[in-house]
Formats: sequence, C-alpha cells, structure tokens
Amino acid sequence: MNDNLYFRRINEIEKQIISNEYSIISIEFPKIIENLKTRLYISIDKLQIKNKFPNIYLIPESQINLLRTLDNDKIISVGLYFGFIKKGKFYLSLEGAEFLFNNNLLSDLKIIQVSDKGEKSILYGNNILNNMIYTIPDFLKENDILLVVNRNEEIIALALSKMNSQKIQKIHPDELIAINLIDKGVYLRENQ
Repeated sequence: MNDNLYFRRINEIEKQIISNEYSIISIEFPKIIENLKTRLYISIDKLQIKNKFPNIYLIPESQINLLRTLDNDKIISVGLYFGFIKKGKFYLSLEGAEFLFNNNLLSDLKIIQVSDKGEKSILYGNNILNNMIYTIPDFLKENDILLVVNRNEEIIALALSKMNSQKIQKIHPDELIAINLIDKGVYLRENQ
C-alpha cells in the first residue's frame, strides 16, 4: 500500500474553494457543501508527487467511524470520488455531479441529451458538436456547466457550453456547442 497517503476531513479553506467554484451553477451550492462538509474528506500525498492533486471523497456516515478505526496510511480511496483541487480550484467529478443531481441537490443544472452517435463520440473524449444534440435547454447561456445524458437519460459527461440556445439554432451542424470537461470514457482511456 501507499505509506505516503492519508485522509482527513476537509478544512474551512478547502470548503470555501469547493463552495465558491460551483456557485455559478447554483446559488444553493455553498449551502449544499456546508451540509456535506462533515462527510467530505481529502486524500493528500505526503510526498506531493508532481501531477498528484488532493482528491476529495464523499464518505457515507456509516463509513466515517470505520475510517477512523483503520490505519490511514493503508487506505487508497473511500466513499464516492467527489473531485480534486488543483491550483486553488475545485474540479467536480462526474460521480460527484451524478450524486448531487440524483439527490436533487443540483436541480437547476442544465441538461443536454445527445444522440447515439454523439454519445460514442463523447465517450472517446471529443467535444460536443451541433449535430450530436438530441435535446437542449431553452435558456442555455454561454459558459453554463452542462450535464450530458444519452438517449436512455444516463449521465455520460460534464461539459461547458460555448454558445447560447439562440445561436445554436442558426449554426452549421459541425460547429462546436460545448467542451467536454470529463466523460465516463476517461476510465477506459487512462493508463492503468
């Protein structure tokens, strides 16, 4: 196991970083994080290896006592991977977004639905083009964070819109609509 990795509850500075980052999605986001803060833990590599960023995990109440009794140096991950902090910014994981959305904690998150062809392209890491869109929100703005779902309404990605909904109706089918921030295909593309 990794003797240089340890877990601890997030501190106030980390809570602020997480809260502030996604308050643009929802004014409720800081309150959501405040309610979850006792369950948010950070894993830190004591050696601070280059390209290693502190990971944030959302731990179920039932596992917190177990975590306290185990030898912290022997734990690699626990709970639900919620995101990571890099250079003072918090990056929400796809699992974290899915948890928040499924628990109605981010109900104002905008959703776009993509075609089967679009789903395949996104899972290969590509950005979202106009011809991939199946449905889009009526009031989409540029730089909105989007939850991308397939035709079965399964969450497959997080994206950042590059156009508002009025422009999208007037553009060429091959034009960029949104940037793929993270998708479920990343696990297959990463080196193991």
